[in-house]
Amino acid sequence: MLKLKINKTTAANAQAHHDLVAPLIKDRINSILRKGSIGRGKNLSRVNTTVSNYLNGLLQGTALKDIICALPQDLRIIGAATDHLYPSFKKKKTADHKVIENLFITSVYNGGFNKLDFIKKIDLDTCAYCNRSYIYHLSGNGKRPIKPQIDHFLPKAKYPYLGLSFYNLIPSCAVCNSPDAKGEYDPVGKEFKSPYEIADTDDFVFSYKADDIAILSPVARKYAVTVQFKKKIDENTTVLKLEPLYQQHSDHVLELIIKSKGRYAQAYRKYLESYKAFRFDDLEIDRMILGNYAGKEELHKRPLAKLYQDIGRELKLIK
Repeated sequence: MLKLKINKTTAANAQAHHDLVAPLIKDRINSILRKGSIGRGKNLSRVNTTVSNYLNGLLQGTALKDIICALPQDLRIIGAATDHLYPSFKKKKTADHKVIENLFITSVYNGGFNKLDFIKKIDLDTCAYCNRSYIYHLSGNGKRPIKPQIDHFLPKAKYPYLGLSFYNLIPSCAVCNSPDAKGEYDPVGKEFKSPYEIADTDDFVFSYKADDIAILSPVARKYAVTVQFKKKIDENTTVLKLEPLYQQHSDHVLELIIKSKGRYAQAYRKYLESYKAFRFDDLEIDRMILGNYAGKEELHKRPLAKLYQDIGRELKLIK
């Protein structure tokens, strides 16, 4: 739903992320290779030659960095290639899977990896998958921090070796990351796109259909408005259940329709332009008229901003 850009800033963040987690991963690899196993007793899983060769390979050259900093399109390639070369890594409860999962997920992702610092660097205020929920965070001031969930675009249960890959980690809301929505859904070989892969904000465009709301009661009016997608990525919309979820927000569209009637927008715009106590730029005026952020770069700042912008333009409330 929201496009996450790949630019110099994100590349620098990916490099900084690598510099933090790579030493932790390498230390754990050396520990596993030295012991030749993980766990103990009934939970003991030995490292066989296949896994040993894979782990030693990660210590060579840029192999580990190639995984941690892999671009979104390359994550799918790495996942498919590793599935082919090491099919046991994907099979839960096998010794091979347990070793790889222990390395990337148990020991580092759930161990030394600072999730809150990572989320701060991504700098999103709403869920990139749906733009329906805030994903604010609080440091905790010595107590447990409050933070959103982090979705593994390629699920960590199936691709544990991508469990710390920068572009595979998407801060998200609990609804989108739930077992009933994305959960452990595997996008490899599917049309489902990561927020980093969305080509443009116009990959998703909202519209609406409305009955004659003027003759209906206030209660009935909400149900006379249907939220629709003029453009969408079918796989994302289906998996994340965006259409039925957004239909719950038809009252917001109703308010925009009512605002578009008469001269509300024109009169309010003139008032704000002439208001002497504050000077508003065009985006601020559009924001006041819409009741939500109006710039494409501001979509992540408030829930439903994409819905408001698309329908606000369709209703000619804003340009």
